[in-house]
Amino acid sequence: MNLNDLSTQLLFTTAPIWVQKEDSKIVSGTCFFYNLPIPGTENKAIPLLITNHHVIEGGTRALAELVTGSPDEKPFPREKIKAELDINQLISYSNKELDIAAIPIGPILNASANQGKPIFFRGLEPQMVAKGEVLSNLASLEEIIFIGYPSGLRDDKNSTPLIRRGITATPAWNDFQGQPNFLIDAGVFPGSSGSPVLIFNQGSYTVKDGIAFGNRILLLGVITQTMQRIEDESNVYLGLGKVVRAEKIHAYLEKTMQHLFNQI
Repeated sequence: MNLNDLSTQLLFTTAPIWVQKEDSKIVSGTCFFYNLPIPGTENKAIPLLITNHHVIEGGTRALAELVTGSPDEKPFPREKIKAELDINQLISYSNKELDIAAIPIGPILNASANQGKPIFFRGLEPQMVAKGEVLSNLASLEEIIFIGYPSGLRDDKNSTPLIRRGITATPAWNDFQGQPNFLIDAGVFPGSSGSPVLIFNQGSYTVKDGIAFGNRILLLGVITQTMQRIEDESNVYLGLGKVVRAEKIHAYLEKTMQHLFNQI
């Protein structure tokens, strides 16, 4: 495993999540790691797990599967733990309109490290969020990837998600139907809810004025819905997914986590 490769590191940005509902039904989805910077500090952040509000809504219990690693930061993909997430805390840090839920996981990381099983992960960073001029200068058609667990599928033996590809079906900078969302043309299925959607370029990529050389990762948003229509009384997947924009998610997190900043 080449951990210097950016795409390999992306495998460790997500985790599967299972939520038991009030009717005892269990649903699965995707959550991802996000490092929320602490204002007024250098290189300090609150590590979060982020998923969709609809995944945890009406839940009584939530579990995420996390990969352990060594002290020198090498993953042990076949050694994992099921971490219990505080469902009430997830609900308290959720926003139905944005379909987002988050939970600080510092206590989980510390407890696991104290037991000699540090969690191995790679958190997405705010500087990756596409916003402002970067967002507005994107082409209306961009190639994207998203990472997660469609229909609960994953490489269970090696504890890795599936990386899928697609294109923007509506411009990422447009508010689809007046909401902070856009659509992607991709194979989005239940279980992909909560998957981060990114632009990922290695080597070179097209920009407004030509071609840039280097690597680029932009966090565009989070999958919130797979688009369907009813045909002969059955749901038919359209190969489209709705994505809530990352800039709105980050702004919400900064506001709702303010009291945590004050405690540090």
